[in-house]
Amino acid sequence: MTLAKIHEILNFINAIKGSYSFEIEDTFLNGFCYWFAKILELRFNGVIYFNPKQIHFATLIDEQLFDVTGLINVDENWYHWEDYMATHDIEYIYHSCILKDNNTNA
Repeated sequence: MTLAKIHEILNFINAIKGSYSFEIEDTFLNGFCYWFAKILELRFNGVIYFNPKQIHFATLIDEQLFDVTGLINVDENWYHWEDYMATHDIEYIYHSCILKDNNTNA
């Protein structure tokens, strides 16, 4: 990925946060990270990844991982979300992190 592309993505993230950086980061780091990953996936043709140790979603764009804080480290704890869904029980994650319906007994 070019430095220009990284700056384009970081500028987009910062534009979303605007003058409410703390509040936006707090929102997208505490329960709504899937939806921020979805925004980046759609805007930059990325792929959603999931880290089960952190229970956190991010977006892989040209081999670089991004979330609301910007560029983050890729390590062995990150899984392509589609692959993870196919091999793990995701009901709790789906209800608590994505739907936010608190229906973890469904």
